[in-house]
Amino acid sequence: MIYPKIPLAQSILEIFLAKGITNIIISPGSRNAPLTIGFASNPAFQCYSIADERSAGFFALGIAQQTKKPVALVCTSGSALLNYYPAFAEAFYSQIPLVVLSADRPQNKIDIGDGQTIRQENVFQNHSLYNANLVEGDSPENDQKITEAINYSTINKGPVHINAPFEEPLYETLNELSIKVTTSAIANATPTVELLIDTEFATIWNSSKKKLVLVGVNDPNVIDTSIVEFLANDPSVVVMTETTSNLHHPSFINNIDTIITPFSPSEFEIFQPEIVVTFGGMVVSKRIKAALRKYQPKHHWHIDSLRAYNTYGCLTEHFKISPNVFFSHFIPLVEPIESDYFAIFESINQLRK
Repeated sequence: MIYPKIPLAQSILEIFLAKGITNIIISPGSRNAPLTIGFASNPAFQCYSIADERSAGFFALGIAQQTKKPVALVCTSGSALLNYYPAFAEAFYSQIPLVVLSADRPQNKIDIGDGQTIRQENVFQNHSLYNANLVEGDSPENDQKITEAINYSTINKGPVHINAPFEEPLYETLNELSIKVTTSAIANATPTVELLIDTEFATIWNSSKKKLVLVGVNDPNVIDTSIVEFLANDPSVVVMTETTSNLHHPSFINNIDTIITPFSPSEFEIFQPEIVVTFGGMVVSKRIKAALRKYQPKHHWHIDSLRAYNTYGCLTEHFKISPNVFFSHFIPLVEPIESDYFAIFESINQLRK
């Protein structure tokens, strides 16, 4: 096996391997040569060479979206790093795990007029879950920062940035490792799940005759069939979905704009729900967002284990669990209520068709 001689590069390689990050997208350069040598020389890593960093960023994003695991992006120093920003921001808002690994010059080479240098530390700060600014050499602190960055990306589903300074010579190699990674640094973190459902929310649900369930971006087949049937068979519930929701049932409304665009103010008042329940990622439809901002529900519950956006200006509760876990505990608390809410919108749906 061939290893880069630089100790910091060896630490990065060993921790990535231990944490199971094996899809590596490399954009060619000189400053990142120690990483390129190390990743490409180890058959445990699946390496892809993509010269254009902007394209590489979205290529990595696609792999991470499909595998649900962090994918590494590796680039040289300087403005090459900035070309990752479009994909980085997309990963942040779409909750996709991504690890940007940038090679850098040592700090004493920054802002002295040296070529291919920019201020790389914290360059993605506004959209990064974690920024690991490493120092030269082999240190437990570096190991800890690298591991924490990977853990943040894995558990919190988003992008992180690891900035690694390398001094020349960059291309020297060894036949065996010269470092030992701190054992405690590569321990796997286990996410905690809080279950925060009580009878107060069931009481609100059971006394409301107009409930709208609005579903954003979801992976296929992630919502249990029993939950789909529960929502589809409640006369007080209207379910609206977008194409990106990957959630289907004959009673669900998947043409939101077609339904609500012709509404008069009085029809919007009939439409105005008492409760809006949302899960999944962001919603595209501008019309439904405008409608719910103007005709706000009394309650907006968002179900997501990580985060909730106050998209409609009326968020009242964030359940930090998955929709499947939420509904599996919530459905037994539900009591039937008479309502014509679904019937009204089913007739409108048929009329529009």
